[in-house]
Amino acid sequence: MKNSLLEDRLFQVQTRQGSSSMALPEVLSALYEDEIISFDALQAHQEQAWYSFLVQLAAMAVVRANDGTIPDTAEEWRGALLTLADGNENAWRLVVPDLEEPAFLQPPVPEGSLDDANFKSDIPSPSNLDVLVTSKNHDVKQQRISHPDPEHWIYALVTLQTMEGYMGRGNYGIVRINSGYGSRPFLGLSPELSFGARFLRDLNVLVDQHDDLTTLYDIEDGHTLIWTVPWNGEKSSALPLRKCDPYFVEVCRRIRFTEEGGDIVCWRATSKGQRIDAPSSLNGRTEDPWTPVDSEEEKSLTLSGEGFTYEKLQEIVFGEYVRPASLQRHNGDDGAMYLTARAMVRGQGKTEGLHHRIIPIPEEVYGLFPDKETMDELADRAKQRVKLVSKVESNVLRPAVAALLSAGEDEDVDWEQVQPWIDAFDDTVDDHFFDYLWASVEAEDEAEAEHEWEAFLRNEAEQQFDEAQDSVPLPNIRRWEALSAARSVFHSRIDDVLDGASSTAPSTAPIA
Repeated sequence: MKNSLLEDRLFQVQTRQGSSSMALPEVLSALYEDEIISFDALQAHQEQAWYSFLVQLAAMAVVRANDGTIPDTAEEWRGALLTLADGNENAWRLVVPDLEEPAFLQPPVPEGSLDDANFKSDIPSPSNLDVLVTSKNHDVKQQRISHPDPEHWIYALVTLQTMEGYMGRGNYGIVRINSGYGSRPFLGLSPELSFGARFLRDLNVLVDQHDDLTTLYDIEDGHTLIWTVPWNGEKSSALPLRKCDPYFVEVCRRIRFTEEGGDIVCWRATSKGQRIDAPSSLNGRTEDPWTPVDSEEEKSLTLSGEGFTYEKLQEIVFGEYVRPASLQRHNGDDGAMYLTARAMVRGQGKTEGLHHRIIPIPEEVYGLFPDKETMDELADRAKQRVKLVSKVESNVLRPAVAALLSAGEDEDVDWEQVQPWIDAFDDTVDDHFFDYLWASVEAEDEAEAEHEWEAFLRNEAEQQFDEAQDSVPLPNIRRWEALSAARSVFHSRIDDVLDGASSTAPSTAPIA
């Protein structure tokens, strides 16, 4: 069985020239040239883990194994990867019979025997290995793999070892999240959305920043590939964070692959603590290049099941959070940019969905990012706009639709029946919030920009109210009374909230 990531072309990829098979060094070389479009066997919920793994690995290869120079060829990448593993090719093989040797993302087993170390072979396929437990989000569909290839196991293993949280006693999670049930988010900027363009931009960011990350890490001799260090699962065998490189590739579980009849068999064992020893007060603040930190609560971001809403993103971008390295302006940035946000939201024993969002940032707006005064003004504007949306929902739409549902009578309202129109309004705002915000930056007249925003809100609120009037069932005997009462509530309150802005805004946002 071919199982060397350095030598064997285990990865099926789509390039700008067509389909191709590549070994890991060839993957890194092709990404640097922006040649790879996609990885055939990579599932949606694995993309973030695979991308982050490749960027961290490449950055350490450059800084720690190639004198700060990005390799020119696949062969040079191979040499740098081998240097990271202290010359041990076993660290890049999926199956290594000698259990006291490392295998890819599989720490050495000091006991020398899977039986003696209490390993169990109860993971029949890659589908059972990684973080996707169960999902109530229809965007996340786990593919059942009946005949897995090595690359299926690789993607699942990378996702498990670098993204997983706490899954019950003996199954501890990564250190880069703020709690056992947290998740590792990804937020970054890039000039284009291709895998290669994002890879190149983030690689340069990580290489430039590496030597400044001395507070938590050992930038010269810290552990890079955590799986090369023996692990018996005892608390005493945990590796101190202080003895790791800033971009260390984590392994949170004791996993080992064997081969039977040409197929991979996956074995696992429990541990008595996390692999990486860090103070609990750190709360996931590990200077991860893609993870924002809540500056008030002093913990890394854990996304809720609501996902990357406009409210959450404006908090992250405009100051409620410490922005990670990839979300900051970099010296090489030029022109318009894209903000990419991605996270697999975890719950207790379940997955609450894969959330992915892309926000285009016009060149004129991105050029202002280094200007603190302008950014502070934009932050204040964004916050005020969020508050205004909330006022339209709570002071206008909610009571107006409630008046409809109560048919003009003074009686209790089932507020859950009101919510669909509030949600529809909020979804429309969510779709256009940043387009209108960026347009306000480019506008010559700030007051006119605010008027256009208020007109947009009025227009969308009126549309939802009209739809409610058309769809709410009303008894004929009280229909006109209910409509009159609801319309009175809506029009009087929206004039108060929006200062009389007319509904002249288009139903779609301006083109950014």
